[in-house]
Amino acid sequence: MRILKALMAPRRGESVDGFDEVDVYDLPALLDRDVAGVYLTGDVDQEFLAEHRALLTEFVRDGGRVLVNGHVQRAFLDGLTRWRKLDFRSPADLVLTRAAHHPVWAGIDPLALLYNSGRREPVPFEELERIGVAGFYGRGCYLDLPENARVVHTIGRTSAPIDYEYPLGAGRVLVHGGNDLLQFSAPHRGTAALGPQIIDWLEGR
Repeated sequence: MRILKALMAPRRGESVDGFDEVDVYDLPALLDRDVAGVYLTGDVDQEFLAEHRALLTEFVRDGGRVLVNGHVQRAFLDGLTRWRKLDFRSPADLVLTRAAHHPVWAGIDPLALLYNSGRREPVPFEELERIGVAGFYGRGCYLDLPENARVVHTIGRTSAPIDYEYPLGAGRVLVHGGNDLLQFSAPHRGTAALGPQIIDWLEGR
């Protein structure tokens, strides 16, 4: 079974880290029985996907899985809701709290996702607090959730949902309201397991 990573202007036909990279405009023609899951990067054309909402929804209802990154403004899958920007003034307004266990984030400390330093070696958290920039993981939330949604992470002092999963027919949809999750899979963060665990979830393991 294939796992598709749909993005804008991919390197055609390449398999990267377990994903078959495809142009988002080719995605509707590729959703066949050989595809187990789809990873949608945050820069995909949501207007285009919305034109194919019925097809994408059918793929999930038939047992497929979709991971949605970014700021959803167009409901291109049944159940999706609109992303909203947070009013934030400090890292405390962007800190992540785990609301429920999820296999994608198993063994990963939410604090490891809060700061970016630009370095590619381990940096103590105390130093990250001093030199790092918060907010790369996400700066917004989803206040309206679909039926039977399970919140995985909340953000900030208001505990607003940023990551959630919901069932859709026989399949599942996972929504991350920020920059692409794969960007945060890195040994220096202690989060190297994130990438493989995303693939496992998309494969339905």
